[in-house]
Amino acid sequence: MIKKALNAFSYLSGHRPMTNDKMPVGLSAFQKKIIFLIFSSFSVIALAEQPVTKPIESVAESCDLSFPGADLNSRHFQNVKAADSFKKQAKILIAMSEHEQAVRNHFTKGQPIDWKEVEETDRKNTRDFKKMIEKEGLFSVSQIGGQGVAAEFSLIQRSRDFAFQRNALDMMRRLFARQDFPGDYLAILEDQLLAKDGKPQIYGTRVKPDGSLYPVIDKDQLDARRASRGLAPLRQAICPMSKAE
Repeated sequence: MIKKALNAFSYLSGHRPMTNDKMPVGLSAFQKKIIFLIFSSFSVIALAEQPVTKPIESVAESCDLSFPGADLNSRHFQNVKAADSFKKQAKILIAMSEHEQAVRNHFTKGQPIDWKEVEETDRKNTRDFKKMIEKEGLFSVSQIGGQGVAAEFSLIQRSRDFAFQRNALDMMRRLFARQDFPGDYLAILEDQLLAKDGKPQIYGTRVKPDGSLYPVIDKDQLDARRASRGLAPLRQAICPMSKAE
């Protein structure tokens, strides 16, 4: 199961999957983190009845980063610094995101996860974050920087408040239209909410444990839609797996 999870991750990350039948004796810290993110997402689905795509720390590392729309991808914004007047907000959001990750990190230490604590943390983060954006609106890259927006997106994606997520998606669209929010984050959340409603995804950001895609609308135009949101063409995103086969 762990091998399948790692291979499924390679569809979006571009990391080469394992092709033999055995797991390596020792997993790197990075591999442990990826396995944890995948399995924690599956557990959140069971608890909240919500399909959860792993956070895109999540940005797909494809074989060629010069794909169309690459300047819309969160990798393009990751080194943008927070504006001086928003450094405090960025610091708060990053701390909140780090805390939500910390309560899930027992997996990498071989310990059981306290899912009650996870739920309570996610709910508290949503309450606190909603208070922040009620006053100031959703923060943009030019305000809180690439790391701040990554933390902000993680908080939105982990939230169990679906009405809040949909409201956040609308705000993300407005910021994206101003080229001030990563398009791949927008695509991931939109696919996630469509899946919650039992509808096919638009951008192909959700994969099953066996590596196959969940239902997608109009597959012939999938890569064009992905490019419009800063995602690599699907074949390019999975090319390490294609070469290994």
